[in-house]
Amino acid sequence: MNQMIADQFSQQSITSMVIIALLCTAIPFLFLGYYKSRTKTKTKISSFFIGMAFYIAFAFFGEQLFHILILGGLSLSGFLTPTNHPVYYAVYGAVVAGIFQETGKYIGLKKCMNSRQGRENAFLFGFGHGSFETIAYGSSLTMGNIVIAFLVNSFGIDGYFEKLGITGEDAVAQTEAIQQLIAIPPSDHIAAGIERLLALVFQASLAIFIYLAIQHKELKHLFPIAIVLHIIGYLPANLTNVGILNNTMISLCLTGTVVVFTAAYAYRMYHQLEKS
Repeated sequence: MNQMIADQFSQQSITSMVIIALLCTAIPFLFLGYYKSRTKTKTKISSFFIGMAFYIAFAFFGEQLFHILILGGLSLSGFLTPTNHPVYYAVYGAVVAGIFQETGKYIGLKKCMNSRQGRENAFLFGFGHGSFETIAYGSSLTMGNIVIAFLVNSFGIDGYFEKLGITGEDAVAQTEAIQQLIAIPPSDHIAAGIERLLALVFQASLAIFIYLAIQHKELKHLFPIAIVLHIIGYLPANLTNVGILNNTMISLCLTGTVVVFTAAYAYRMYHQLEKS
């Protein structure tokens, strides 16, 4: 009986994943439509998609190329791993992400948004940047897990591997991965989804920091501050992923604190621009 439970995804777990996948897909586009309707002539929808494109260029390709050069080229792949040095690995990941993503925002806002000036378009750029991350990690990955859950519940783990033609050591490794996924409580799925939505707010807020740094010489220090905040904001999730921070709710609260602080400051400065 216990083995059967260990080899099946609970209905609550599947439901929580479905809810998160839907929210992480729908919220970015629903808010985009709402925001565009409130600022009819001042914003261009293309700013949103340019932000998405810069996330792909710098977070997907830029970061991954850097990881290949550093971990592979300098032969650090055996040293800097979640198993050998989890804290270093988590910090390294947060630092690289902060530098690449905020630099990507800076280049995008400074060089590719000349025909889309103004704080509204800068916000949409950052919102698009964060939306792609939310959809990619909060929706697409979750949808993949949902498919696995339905297949495992329908055919069992052995039947699932048989359908895919997975055998030997690969089957052993993937069995462990699936059982770890089964063991995740629904509350952790919800917390992970909330963390993805917080990241959306965070990325949009940091784009305002970058915009201010570009537009006002006296505020150019906000660019490095944005990088530091990005690193601090993503570090709790990275530490959770490598098993150092085992309490998901503590991780979420730490991330939320940084996001709220950053968003509150960005919101205040955003509306001060309106008055100036």
